[in-house]
Amino acid sequence: MANDPAPGGPCGGLPSAERLLALSDGVVAIAITLLVLQLSVPDPAKLVHPDSASELATQLSKGADQLISYVISFYVIAQFWLVHHRVFRRITGQQEGLAWWNFAFLFTITLMPFSSDLLGRFSENPLAIDLFALNILLASLATQGVVYFARRHGLQSGQEDPKVLRRSHFRVLWIYTVILATAALAWIAPRWAMIGWLLLVSAPRVGEIMAKRFPGSLRSPAGLA
Repeated sequence: MANDPAPGGPCGGLPSAERLLALSDGVVAIAITLLVLQLSVPDPAKLVHPDSASELATQLSKGADQLISYVISFYVIAQFWLVHHRVFRRITGQQEGLAWWNFAFLFTITLMPFSSDLLGRFSENPLAIDLFALNILLASLATQGVVYFARRHGLQSGQEDPKVLRRSHFRVLWIYTVILATAALAWIAPRWAMIGWLLLVSAPRVGEIMAKRFPGSLRSPAGLA
């Protein structure tokens, strides 16, 4: 039948889900590596006393915004990578659209070093903060697209634990709340909006607490975990 999942590899003419996962791992690894390039080391020639610890500390403190954006971006990409692996663990078939949804996800990941560097350099600019928020939102939507496509075309195997799904759904809601709140706050208090990104770290704990408090089911295709 035309709607049957096409097998991966040479027979189906499509890369297998395992190949897509391997490609994604490589792209994520490169993106994480590129993040660190936004951190700059002070030039000794520009220091009055290069051997002074206090002067070096002063120069390093000037790059605090870039360090914060690096830590946040590293955490966000790591979380997306974990979710991506969890999604692909349940995918057993292959169709061409799956690869394109995966490339959409990788597109957003490769943009992360740029949006992170922009956030670090223009931490007081609301547009830079909102572009970083948009980057995370698009990555999440692309992840949801992968899951939705796989479900619609019968490429998934088994059923995920409802408790795990609830925790994941509440984590998604919390992350979306942080994204929208900081995007709005950026136009009022940019500094506090940037600091607000640190709330993303609490997403797993918030998901756990909310899942226990509201044990009913939620409908959401996928999201950060």
